[in-house]
Amino acid sequence: MERRPYENQAGATQREQLKEEGANVLDTAAERAKQAGDKASDLAQSAVDKVKQTADDLRSKDASQIVDDARAKASEVGDAAATKVDSAMTATGEQMSTLAQTVRENAPEGKAGDVATKAADALDRGGEYLQTADLQMVRSDLERVIREHPIIAARGRRRWVLGGARHSEVM
Repeated sequence: MERRPYENQAGATQREQLKEEGANVLDTAAERAKQAGDKASDLAQSAVDKVKQTADDLRSKDASQIVDDARAKASEVGDAAATKVDSAMTATGEQMSTLAQTVRENAPEGKAGDVATKAADALDRGGEYLQTADLQMVRSDLERVIREHPIIAARGRRRWVLGGARHSEVM
């Protein structure tokens, strides 16, 4: 299909408006690209400055200071992780205790109810253990169980004492 030139004044005016809008859009895009480039350049320069500063700091310290700083940082990270684990254990213990209460409330009568009550008691003991134990205590308990039952631990059969209840499971 052949393009026909605009034949009237209104068509020419519309064409000029489109050109102007297109030019404005391109100018805006170019300005934004320039701003993004400037920001990227500033960020890169900031990163370079930080690396230089860190290198200068490392040069000014002897090896023992660097090792001490690394140990301190590792200790901070370890403490933060232990705090998160302790918090997760407490939350899990609370959920176990809540589940134990729900099991008790919904336990049927008779033998099934007795089994449900025993299960709820075990859940409750385990929940209390997790709520009160810290990571070091759990580690110590695990080490003790492995020492007391090394063959079972080595064979892949897990036995543990959690809140006074004895459990076993084949892996």
